[in-house]
Amino acid sequence: MKAFGKILLFACALAVLGSCVKDDAAENARLREAYTKQYVNQFAYGALSVYYLWIDEIRENLAGWMSDDDPKAKVLEVRYKDASGKDIDRWTQVTDDYETFIKSVENVSKTYGYEFRLFYTTSEKSYLGAAVEFVYADSPAEKAGLKRGDFITEINGSPIPAESYKEIVKKQLLGSASCTLGLHDGRTVTMEAVEMYCDPVHITKVFDCGGKKVGYLHFTAFTLNARADLIKACTALKAKGISELILDLRYNGGGYVETEELLASMLAPSAIVDAGDVFMTEIYNSLLTAAWGEDEGVSHFRNKFQIGSATTSTAEANLGISKLYVIMTGDSASASEALVCGLKPLMDVEIVGEQSYGKYCSGLIIEGADWYNNYKKSLSTSDYKNGVKYAANWGIYVMIGRYADRDGNTPCMPDGFAPDHFVADNPFDGHQLGDPDESMLKAALTLAGYPYPVESASAVAKKKPALEGPASPKRESFGVFLRRQII
Repeated sequence: MKAFGKILLFACALAVLGSCVKDDAAENARLREAYTKQYVNQFAYGALSVYYLWIDEIRENLAGWMSDDDPKAKVLEVRYKDASGKDIDRWTQVTDDYETFIKSVENVSKTYGYEFRLFYTTSEKSYLGAAVEFVYADSPAEKAGLKRGDFITEINGSPIPAESYKEIVKKQLLGSASCTLGLHDGRTVTMEAVEMYCDPVHITKVFDCGGKKVGYLHFTAFTLNARADLIKACTALKAKGISELILDLRYNGGGYVETEELLASMLAPSAIVDAGDVFMTEIYNSLLTAAWGEDEGVSHFRNKFQIGSATTSTAEANLGISKLYVIMTGDSASASEALVCGLKPLMDVEIVGEQSYGKYCSGLIIEGADWYNNYKKSLSTSDYKNGVKYAANWGIYVMIGRYADRDGNTPCMPDGFAPDHFVADNPFDGHQLGDPDESMLKAALTLAGYPYPVESASAVAKKKPALEGPASPKRESFGVFLRRQII
């Protein structure tokens, strides 16, 4: 994709919203709010007018955009919908905290370091509990003894009412400085949040499947910082002689295209990578396609990547596997789905688990001040200075393209990948991630030929049923799927 600074298509869009604001040190709060709206609206309007995948479909909606509109609400209003008003684009949005947004893309935040899923705790569906899905290494959650399968029934001494669960989860379970959790087994856990990088290269293992070695990699986010660790993990798995891999993306909501391409180049057959064959294609709007040409959206396999100031080779980390099993759920989105989309026509890939999320678009994150700096020569002095000032730390995440395989197909559009082998993710099955008896890994290992003992009918009948509960009204991970180009 062409660099942001090379696109010079903004000046005409500015004409609709552009105006001058006199720099006045005595401006009051009302004026600051008005100026902020004006200059955030100006760059958000410009970004959509140039980059938005569905610009032709929403062009009429842009006509009524005013400089005093609420920019967050306006973007949600104008983004692409079907005839009934349902959002086709569920992802484009504006943020007033760009710095935190970018950190979240990199898995850096003030956090307790665990992921969870919500369930009802009563048949009347009046209260909810949170099942721990996994914890990150060296996190407050790990240090407090939380593990997969723990069930949180109280937060700070109170249950979670279904009618207000989103606010409670956001402000107490995720956004608080400290919390005390009551668990279903009677334990009480107190944690203090810390700012940390949650390493997404979470678990690597190798299993002996009747003389055949099968690797396992649990990977939770396509961050830029993950690239070096992914190379190390794949190099180590290759050294152990694996011939197949189980890639666990069940909680991976996406991330950077660069990281996706790097991982793909270590999973695909080495001959394809060495030849530089096409990995994926990107479909942009008509404006960008005319400006860039159709070849701009084509990405190729390669075995050299720029990581920091160094050019790093992935050739020795290419796994040379004959088969790839991918574990997916409704929390597998974006770059996770794009990876499978690009690899499926080129190698043997089987999906184990649940229907994936269905985010078939790539997005671009633009910070407001960067936008004005980029188009400084196209702006009046006052528009430039005020834009940099009032749009600072605002940003827009705008859907810029639809990804597709080398043949132009996007099989996960619009509702995600259907699994080849369905198995539900069950955090209550009594086993941790990476345990061969954990439900989803067991299903994948069974396909790979792992020698599980045959259980008698009487033994199966004596097993206690797993703790279960109906899922929340809509599966909620509360993760940030909002991943310069990310998907």
